[in-house]
Amino acid sequence: MLRSQLGRGSRILAKINTTPRSYSSTAAAANGGHIIKTFFNRDSTTVTFSMDRSSKPVSVCFNNVFLRDASHDAKLVTTGELYHNEKLTAPQDVQISQDAKSLVVTWQDGDHHRFPIEFLVDYKGSSFVSPATRKQESRYKPQLWNKHILKNNVKDLLSVDYNEFIDAKDDSKLFQTLVNLQKFGISFISSTPSSSSKGLTIQKICERIGPIRSTVHGEGTFDVNASQATSVNAHYANKDLPLHTDLPFLENVPGFQILQSLPTTEGEDPSTRPMNHFVDAFYATRNVRESDFEAYEALQIVPVNYIYENGDKRYYQSKPLIEHHDINEDNTLLGNYETLIKCINYSPPYQAPFTFGIYDKPSDLNNNPDLNLITTPAKLTERFLFKSFVRGLNLFESHINDFNNQFRLQLPENCCVIFNNRRILHANSLTDSNQQWLKGCYFDSDTFKSKLKFLEEKFPHDK
Repeated sequence: MLRSQLGRGSRILAKINTTPRSYSSTAAAANGGHIIKTFFNRDSTTVTFSMDRSSKPVSVCFNNVFLRDASHDAKLVTTGELYHNEKLTAPQDVQISQDAKSLVVTWQDGDHHRFPIEFLVDYKGSSFVSPATRKQESRYKPQLWNKHILKNNVKDLLSVDYNEFIDAKDDSKLFQTLVNLQKFGISFISSTPSSSSKGLTIQKICERIGPIRSTVHGEGTFDVNASQATSVNAHYANKDLPLHTDLPFLENVPGFQILQSLPTTEGEDPSTRPMNHFVDAFYATRNVRESDFEAYEALQIVPVNYIYENGDKRYYQSKPLIEHHDINEDNTLLGNYETLIKCINYSPPYQAPFTFGIYDKPSDLNNNPDLNLITTPAKLTERFLFKSFVRGLNLFESHINDFNNQFRLQLPENCCVIFNNRRILHANSLTDSNQQWLKGCYFDSDTFKSKLKFLEEKFPHDK
């Protein structure tokens, strides 16, 4: 059975040789470093080492279950099973290699493993995020923006040409686009081919990053056209919609959306092309956090219900407006808020009635005791949180609807915009007077993260 079949906590434990695993990401940090001393007991192994020639030695006490779980041993065993078998986790002997560059642990069942100093550096922990955690994330932090901040960077965002982006022999423009998306949540591609009514161009753009995500709108691309008022997509209705996240009624909401502006139709006045609005919701939520922390906390707790019913499709989800990454010692600092915020769920067009905090304090409790049956103490407690939620939502909406925080543009003909659907709220004004078509599709956050990390390894010193 393969490790991927067993899940995160499982290991295929094959007989060990003393060849160290690759830890090239921190090899430079460990250059000149060496292990000084070690001692162990049945529960833990303490190692003192220096990371390079100039650094002071550090001592780290590793849990033995962690060490055995991180190695590749002789038996098929899960992480949980290690807890019950001391022979698998209690060292029989721990030795420093002759060159002091690795630690060889021999367990009581006879198996052994060599841990290179790079491993010790990666997993040493610190007051900041450890290298083992950091290497899983992009080296580019999100940059929160309003209209003024983004306009100062718009030349870079608009500088990617389609032919350069699509060139499989040169990934530099693809990398630039992904870095833009990581930093600002939005990027543009210019000069896309005009013969794209079947979605071939936007499909090529998406597949340069990864596969197209199938949704309720179909398996591939979809059209956005003002005249399609009966479409299943709320975007197509012949009216202006509020800023929103797409498809919040799904458990796995698409991470990114691509929209391509198709050519002007015959007789169409280019000046009537719709205005596209984009807002950095991360910037808005930080504003709420700094203004009213109690309301901000309520936005993380109160579930907002979303619904989609069409034909034979029935989708229902409840999500808080704000979701965080797991908290660590780095992102709890207010100045590092961009590493704490994970995603935003905000979509009034798909919102269903609330089921939390909907009961208020009885106004006639003395004359009507039966009200106790409706407003239980738990429900009465919810009302305070719900009021904080509504206060926070009002702050949030005031921010996103402020013109100074919106990036607005008429998407030029044959231009393509890519944006983070979990961060950037968007809207457009498709009406009878502007019949512009947009071609759209989605792809997942995992696809984006995978390609970005690959290109960061390929271009380690760029940008």
